[in-house]
Amino acid sequence: MLTKVMALVILAGALQSQANTVWEFPNFSDRIQITVENPLDVQYDGVAVLKLAELKQRDQKFPGSLLLAAEDQTPVREVATQMDPAGDELVVEVHLAPHEKKTISLYYSTTLHDQLPIVPRVYASHNYGYNHATAAIESELVGYRTYGGFFLDVQAHTKGERGLFNTMFGYSSISHPPSEGQDVIHLGDTLGLGGLFLRAGDDVYRPPVSTPDYTHRAAKPDEPRYEVISAGPLRAIIQESLRDWMIGTDHVSLRVRYEMDAGQEVIHCHWWLTPLKVARSYEVGAGIRDLQAEHVTEGSNIFATDGVQETSVGHIALGLGFSHGAKRSGTLRTPGGANEIVLFHQRLAADQSIEGEYTVAAAWQGSGWNDPAAHVREVLQSQSESMTIHVGLHETNPNPKVLEEEPK
Repeated sequence: MLTKVMALVILAGALQSQANTVWEFPNFSDRIQITVENPLDVQYDGVAVLKLAELKQRDQKFPGSLLLAAEDQTPVREVATQMDPAGDELVVEVHLAPHEKKTISLYYSTTLHDQLPIVPRVYASHNYGYNHATAAIESELVGYRTYGGFFLDVQAHTKGERGLFNTMFGYSSISHPPSEGQDVIHLGDTLGLGGLFLRAGDDVYRPPVSTPDYTHRAAKPDEPRYEVISAGPLRAIIQESLRDWMIGTDHVSLRVRYEMDAGQEVIHCHWWLTPLKVARSYEVGAGIRDLQAEHVTEGSNIFATDGVQETSVGHIALGLGFSHGAKRSGTLRTPGGANEIVLFHQRLAADQSIEGEYTVAAAWQGSGWNDPAAHVREVLQSQSESMTIHVGLHETNPNPKVLEEEPK
């Protein structure tokens, strides 16, 4: 399994309770302190991911009915949190200089109830497109779209522009509205960015594509369906499902989750394949399209292509990262061009459901990257770096008389 940047590492010897730390929010009854440390040589503005089970070991009441996180500094700085939709992880906003260490207090209450305002830093939407055919996912740095197929397109921001405007691409009649994600790459009939495929011998099969046709009609059985699992504010997730993928007489079900965290430019892709009726064995792979005037670079578990499709657009780069067990497998040609691919170690066969993960990223010269390929390699390689997180002991409010009373 791929290790996300800033993944949770619980070290032996958790922090002891720090009784001398000021209790900044007197109406909260409990808190657990965590310490986060950035292992990178660059500034990190993103999230730390904590396992809920580890926090509940400190106190089964966590996270209570209201949770508030704050950095322990003067003046106090509140940070956003989000419970992962699966309910087993807590995502916490962090801002760390190179190799910096900070303490964050997780205050919670079992009697307070409120909706705390949080400014979104990632966003996923399914508001535009007909017949379940378009979805968008975006951070403040870069956006991606998927339209009717199991691949991604790139919606990049121009240099100096930050914000969550990817979904506006479908609504606007202006060619390049301010701050909007721009369609900077032509994918054609290729694997695009991270497209999945099956292969049996020399025969290659790709999931059917339902390009938006701007007419209202019932969805066909073999059309992918999109669902926003989480719209943000710190983690955005889109799920794409194809229940009836017919490959001759073989019948397969495919599901993919595309996940993006705040401050990141990488999409984590988690796929599941279920054989409903399969008579032969298939290899499973993913790829990225080659680019005109391109060159391909490879690392131990990443590869990238970069080049110029249109002079007016400039240099672009696409990259894919894969876990151990997967392997590079050269080039695969589709009707719209060549693709650089990776093959996963699992094979799809009868009565054997399988799953896997990979990551994808893109960069555009117009976003301010002088060397888009180097930037893509950097953000993909950073996924192997893990934040160190110490989870402290559970503490209770030392001045309980100021607590809000539970209603009678």
